[in-house]
Amino acid sequence: MIAPRPRRLLLLPVALLLLAGGAFLPRSPAAVEGAEKVSLELYYESLCPYCSRFMVNHLAGIFEDGLIDAVDLRLVPYGNARVGANGDISCQGPPEKVAVALYYESLCPYSARFVVDRLAGVFEDGLLDAVDLTLVPYGNARVHPGGEISCQHGPYECLLNTVEACAIDAWPDLDVHFRFIYCVEDLVVKRQYKEWESCFQKLGLAPEPVTGCYKSEQGHKLELKYANQTDALVPPHRYVPWVVVDGQPLLEASSTGISSALDYENFEAYICKAYKGSPPKVCEGLVHPALQTAVARNGVTYNSGGIELATAEEEGRDGKIKMRLPDDEN
Repeated sequence: MIAPRPRRLLLLPVALLLLAGGAFLPRSPAAVEGAEKVSLELYYESLCPYCSRFMVNHLAGIFEDGLIDAVDLRLVPYGNARVGANGDISCQGPPEKVAVALYYESLCPYSARFVVDRLAGVFEDGLLDAVDLTLVPYGNARVHPGGEISCQHGPYECLLNTVEACAIDAWPDLDVHFRFIYCVEDLVVKRQYKEWESCFQKLGLAPEPVTGCYKSEQGHKLELKYANQTDALVPPHRYVPWVVVDGQPLLEASSTGISSALDYENFEAYICKAYKGSPPKVCEGLVHPALQTAVARNGVTYNSGGIELATAEEEGRDGKIKMRLPDDEN
């Protein structure tokens, strides 16, 4: 004869079924007075967002509606952890962030608009929590046999590429160096880029780490590093801005089989698709590009030096600024 199993409920943070003797558990404490409590167990891990939401939004309710009087609750904080051969316990880490890399050049109007109009948005809409962002300020530049670098938009672009490379090196914190680069690129959009040094004062940053870098051999070494990084791209970049999400450049195959340059503007949708964790709220309103036709507002600057406009807009139009700098009036 098989011994009857004790009434136990193994609870995962998906659905809650409180059963007793084959019937739903009465909700009134008076109705269950003297009755055996139902064993309720929750196996969870502390940093799992679904577990946290279940506890806060659902499980806590049984303490409010009196149902706790009918429940023998046990919490088991272990989840998907593992015990190693030596007895060490390793816990499941948070979901890996999606690697996003932007290969660009400082005076490319399309790169500048992308930074100001689009990329800055991930700092405002919560998507940054899911992103490991890398900026590579080199673009369509060339390294000559003697090590000299020439840039597509002239010597001043080489200067600003190096300035931005030095900012990344001086301030590894993404929030700091991106705000500086955003400030510079905003001036590029406004055609005021020769005022780039004003960004130090706007952001309350000391200029010495950057000026000392770009005026020295250190700045040149950083640009050579970014040159090697750009030249190692597979497939090779053909234009800027060149956006890579989760190891894949954002190219869209057209009906003719020729790659289109338009898909980089949908980069947020690609991030949401690649992220394995609980999607940020902004992802709810994004449609994956495979389900829609992209209409680019910007163009690209090709590696050969040619420029392709996606619209009839003027090259120097003001961009829609999403990131507010400390001294912004609006």
